[in-house]
Amino acid sequence: MLVSKDIRLVPLEENHLDDIMRDWNTPEMRKFLGGYIPHTREHEREWIESVQIEMKKRSSFVFAIEQLPKDKFIGTIALHNIDWLSRSCTMGIAIHNEENWGIGFGTQAIELLIEFGWKSLNLRRIELSVHEFNERAKHVYEKLGFVEYGKAHGKYYIDGEYVNSYYLELIRASEK
Repeated sequence: MLVSKDIRLVPLEENHLDDIMRDWNTPEMRKFLGGYIPHTREHEREWIESVQIEMKKRSSFVFAIEQLPKDKFIGTIALHNIDWLSRSCTMGIAIHNEENWGIGFGTQAIELLIEFGWKSLNLRRIELSVHEFNERAKHVYEKLGFVEYGKAHGKYYIDGEYVNSYYLELIRASEK
């Protein structure tokens, strides 16, 4: 378990399924995840099972974000596609309910995950992508030290238009 002032990260398990489904299929949430195609409960249950396999293989580490002290589910955060040779991976985060946006939970979760990546996994590079319209998230990533290194033009089709995505990376200070 990874803990900060207001949140903790715990390994994602099937007991989080009800929490995930509560806000997962809202149009606003789906927009940030690449378009409004709803997911079924079975689809999400299978995803959690696949995550468990990836965590056993050490190719991903996926956590539920819980608010302290109530253990209230906030969202998910993960390090995916871990390349142990290059010590690099991809990060993803989803704060599920709009009422939890802009409070700092995502920032705290990312800080915890970065520390976990550096100190526990000995990673040297974390990358992520963010839609062009998600300026709030891009600002947080840049505030935490991520640097833009590319742009994919028209990568996703969301709400009737093609949307650009930015690619950002964070290099461990000792590796620069």
